[in-house]
Amino acid sequence: MKLAMEKLLAAGLLSASVISAPVMAMNIVLTNDDSWDTQNIQILKAALVTAGHHVIMSAPCTGQSGKGGAMTFLKPVSVDETKASEHEFCVGDTDTSVAFEDYAEGTPVMAVLYGIDVAAQTVWGKAPDLVISGPNEGNNLGFMNNNSGTLGATMIALSRGIPAIAVSAHENTAHDAAQSELVANAVVEVVATLESSRPAGGPLLPAYTGLNINTPEDMSNHLGYKLTDVGWNSGGIELKFSDDLSSDAVLMGYMVQKLMAGGMDQVTAQATAQAAMQGKQGLSFGMGDAGDANANSEGNAVKAGYITISTIDGNVQAARAKVSLTEQRLLGLN
Repeated sequence: MKLAMEKLLAAGLLSASVISAPVMAMNIVLTNDDSWDTQNIQILKAALVTAGHHVIMSAPCTGQSGKGGAMTFLKPVSVDETKASEHEFCVGDTDTSVAFEDYAEGTPVMAVLYGIDVAAQTVWGKAPDLVISGPNEGNNLGFMNNNSGTLGATMIALSRGIPAIAVSAHENTAHDAAQSELVANAVVEVVATLESSRPAGGPLLPAYTGLNINTPEDMSNHLGYKLTDVGWNSGGIELKFSDDLSSDAVLMGYMVQKLMAGGMDQVTAQATAQAAMQGKQGLSFGMGDAGDANANSEGNAVKAGYITISTIDGNVQAARAKVSLTEQRLLGLN
């Protein structure tokens, strides 16, 4: 089955230039966890519209990376509808002078639900055909998917019976428009291939089924599409708590990259990052593969240069073999 799907992808995902229009234009809610004004989401929206789809963008107003399935409830949240004519909305307070108990962040879960429950109903009178979350500015791989706001929005869409695709790209797409465009083209190709292979009268994807797509650093020279397993390896990065963030090479490198993307030269960026993090405690990153060296795990495959596509269902239920083992171990309980 996997070989057959790989052949299908190889045949259908050749180049964005071979696709002039989708088999059927779809109603798509587009969201992310990096905010609605990021380069990636704007470029993907334009690519989907050019391909003939109808797109509503409903994303957080501010960056919400790492929020997973977080939500703000039991208090109202602001929604920016100033770009409603362009079918663009953002969810969440932006006035940081508001008291903590009154401030409501618009998390990815909340933003995509606004798109599904409010914007889509207003514009189309029904739920979307598809939700796409991303492209994220950074890959979401392996166990780190549990923390991802990109995946959080995807999972809540799946729980509503709506096909959903999470898309995560390399950090360079935050400032490299050419890479962002290549990622957007790949997403358009995947959507077109799914649509063209959809069984007559059937859903785009089976119920509660989604895709986790990750793209490599150099989209100009990627190795092709690879159907992968989520696995545990998060691309060689693991979480850790540090008592001196300035000594963490991964974090400092990331900060320097972001500062340079904002216009700083490398020397100034390094000095600024060092001064900001010196002696500060907080969550950081370490290097490690979580004991997963499987070449078919998405974390390993994307680092090798593939565009990875993992099938997800958002369900934390263990496999039957693990359930049976647990049942045997707990037989003595009454």
